[in-house]
Amino acid sequence: MIDHEIKDAIRKSWDLSSVKYDDSPGHGVWSEEEKTAWKQELSRNLPGSPLKVLDAGCGTGVMGLLFAEMGHQVTGVDLSEGMMTRAREKAFAQKLSVELIRGDVENLPFINESFDVVVNRHLVWTLPHPETALKEWYRVLKTGGMALTIEGVWKDKSLILRLKRSLSDGMARIFGHTHGGHYDKNLRSHLPYDGGVPREVMESDLEQTGFSSIKFQDIKFIQEIQKQQQPWYLKFAPGRSYYIIAATKKD
Repeated sequence: MIDHEIKDAIRKSWDLSSVKYDDSPGHGVWSEEEKTAWKQELSRNLPGSPLKVLDAGCGTGVMGLLFAEMGHQVTGVDLSEGMMTRAREKAFAQKLSVELIRGDVENLPFINESFDVVVNRHLVWTLPHPETALKEWYRVLKTGGMALTIEGVWKDKSLILRLKRSLSDGMARIFGHTHGGHYDKNLRSHLPYDGGVPREVMESDLEQTGFSSIKFQDIKFIQEIQKQQQPWYLKFAPGRSYYIIAATKKD
């Protein structure tokens, strides 16, 4: 597959996922307890004044809408119009103002130093050129601005964990609890971080891009909050790791 074919396949996958995406565990925010936990983590390293926030790969707007609730000016960008349609519906229902633009996080349609914060969640593993995306995020951040990257490792080589995840996924399909879109094997072969990004890899990539003051925070406790809202058959195989890394653009 050449690059435009890869991007088109990614877009189509997330368009397909958009209708039920927020219904899947770890995607939408399912409780006030989880919402409060997210807000605490997102604001942990940020100044208190209203900020210009870019939600890169915004999807259905989960992170961006949390920032909007906290009083920040939010712009979201995503390849999938289907996902952004859901984000617009949620923003309207919550009476929140966000700007949503269709675009590629590896080639952002913004001038240099446009934002105070770039946030992304469950995104880096989906990218064919993650190093290009990080350079773009660095470019559009103001000096002293911060990138907040939320990732983890979703696949594990452990036979027991793979069996548990297969069982959980199979039960989810039986009960109709699936968000629909999935990357096929051919598309996954073009993603260097398919299955997740280990902490040490993410930290190294950020440092090589030029970021400094890199701060790691384990957020598996948010997965535990999410599990309280999940049906029993989705509790077999939680993600192996889940974290947020804050990194600052050097002066």
